[in-house]
Amino acid sequence: MGCDIHLYKEKFVEGKWVTADEWEAYDFGDDDKGIEVPWKKRFTERNYQLFGLLSKGVRSVHPFSFEPRGLPFDPCAEIAQEAERWGEDGHSHSYLFLHELNAMLRYVEAKTIPISGMKDKEGLEALNASIASGSPNWDLLWPYCQWTSSDQYVEFNVDVPASLYFGESLQKIIDGFEGMDGENHRIVFFFDN
Repeated sequence: MGCDIHLYKEKFVEGKWVTADEWEAYDFGDDDKGIEVPWKKRFTERNYQLFGLLSKGVRSVHPFSFEPRGLPFDPCAEIAQEAERWGEDGHSHSYLFLHELNAMLRYVEAKTIPISGMKDKEGLEALNASIASGSPNWDLLWPYCQWTSSDQYVEFNVDVPASLYFGESLQKIIDGFEGMDGENHRIVFFFDN
């Protein structure tokens, strides 16, 4: 079963948090009506390494993962309603301020994370040669698996730049606030599976 993120943006304006997303009405019939941020207008990447970074324990854990905080005590009405609508199917609720996301992006650019699994022998040789060259081609890391009985595969362990796994996704979330007014900004999010 997959795990998805429900991530929303807020801005602080005139003493209160208000939505920074575009919400639209929906009607799925059978009394299922409300408002939502359409899928294409919000961050929806299924990046399990990122999930574990934003909320420790959601599909992964890193030494520098954020501890889940729960919903903020003062979310905007739209996000409060969305969290209530998901009820028990939503989990690991949390929020992070834009300055925390920026600081984490800078931090992960200088960190590595260990990756282990099994890879075909020729592919692993190419990856190791790339690493030994001093200019690693991290695209050679894929594909790999956690286990196989094939005698063509061997086990490996390698430290990869943390930004490889979630730098681009973090930047995409941060970029969603570009040009936005308000005195402060944050994301509020939870997961479902």
